[in-house]
Amino acid sequence: GPDSSMVIDVTRLFTQVPLEFSPAQRISPRAQLDATRSFIERAVSFPDNVNVETTLTFNNPPAPPSNNGGGNQPGRGGFGQNGTTAPSATVVMSYSIHKLPEVPMQPRLCDNRVGYFSLTVLDYARPDQKAASRCFITRYRLEKKDPEQPVSEPVKQIVYYIDPATPKQWVPWLIKGIEDWKPAFEAAGFKNAIVGKEAPKDSDWSPEDARYSVVRWLPSTTENASGPNVHDPRSGEILNAHIQFYHNVMTLARTWYYTQAAAVDPRARMFPLPDSLMGRLLEYVLAHEVGHTLGFQHNMKASSYYPIDSVRNPSFVKRMGHTPTLMDYARFNYVAQPE
Repeated sequence: GPDSSMVIDVTRLFTQVPLEFSPAQRISPRAQLDATRSFIERAVSFPDNVNVETTLTFNNPPAPPSNNGGGNQPGRGGFGQNGTTAPSATVVMSYSIHKLPEVPMQPRLCDNRVGYFSLTVLDYARPDQKAASRCFITRYRLEKKDPEQPVSEPVKQIVYYIDPATPKQWVPWLIKGIEDWKPAFEAAGFKNAIVGKEAPKDSDWSPEDARYSVVRWLPSTTENASGPNVHDPRSGEILNAHIQFYHNVMTLARTWYYTQAAAVDPRARMFPLPDSLMGRLLEYVLAHEVGHTLGFQHNMKASSYYPIDSVRNPSFVKRMGHTPTLMDYARFNYVAQPE
């Protein structure tokens, strides 16, 4: 480089992909990368990550004749359980390489009785006369600015940005879905630990930048949402999260609410649902997905915890909710009575 720094050409890492980075086994057991038809589409760099997008083409030799005398059966070229039968396949691959913290966070051991996502590592440094398996939960590195106070601002807030592609009428509801977690953090001793913000109107801001966690509004007919995170494999520290909000999750929320609550809520009896109701439903969906990005698994036992007479009791539901956790799939109180 111009400052005498070392420059290494890593093009082949992405165009002649080693098996560890390759989708070959997803295509076919016999797939072979064709380097003459593989190339880098784009590469972007940020302070903490580099993203590389490539087009990779694989040749797929036919399977050897079977021993039953039937010979090879022609395929339709689609992807099945064993990949494709087409003579070649081209895919677009996206690689994201993250810089890890200089000093790993103190990890916390997992416990199967508590529903955190976790990671397992082999520890060769312990005096156990064997490679010990250790399990750590995934969690954010939250530290108090003032450790002496029972409730303190964090050293670093957890911030989620709302994708600029999000329809404007839903933005306030999604911010509320993020900040619905504030009381839980306050109970744990952190004030203003988690906030939702609109993405800055700044040409230098990018959702691909690993310094930012983003609620991505995706132009997709998939009726779903998901909440993965990126975490440090040494400690379980959650580094960022990108919640995937597919456009047609609104269809899913509408159908659920109509099915489960139309008997007791007249607003659910006419489509489209009013914005005030759909916004509340999206808030609920996002709060659930934020829970996943904070490290929480589903809790499918919770919805069976309250007896039916309790969730039909207005004073009980006002005080306790209709399920002990929103990480269940309890959705709505469909046993509530019209009166």
